[in-house]
Amino acid sequence: MDFGSIINDITTMLMGFAESNPFIVVAVILILAYLIYRKPAFFFFVFVIGLLLTVVLYLVMSMSVSGVSKKEELIKKGTVPENSFSVPGKSF
Repeated sequence: MDFGSIINDITTMLMGFAESNPFIVVAVILILAYLIYRKPAFFFFVFVIGLLLTVVLYLVMSMSVSGVSKKEELIKKGTVPENSFSVPGKSF
């Protein structure tokens, strides 16, 4: 996964959110404009924290998707994943 595809995924997700929730997007833009005008240092601090949290959330989500697909592949093969357990008397 290269940097260009990550940016493309993020922008696609943001554009989908903006198209489905225009009032929320307008409110966020107005709040950000107010923070830039009144407290620019605080805005940049919040922006950097938000950017870092977004990157971490994206990485966690992309890693969990690959883990789920790997687990499904192992289940289809008939092998039991190493982090699963069985409960006596129950069949799942």
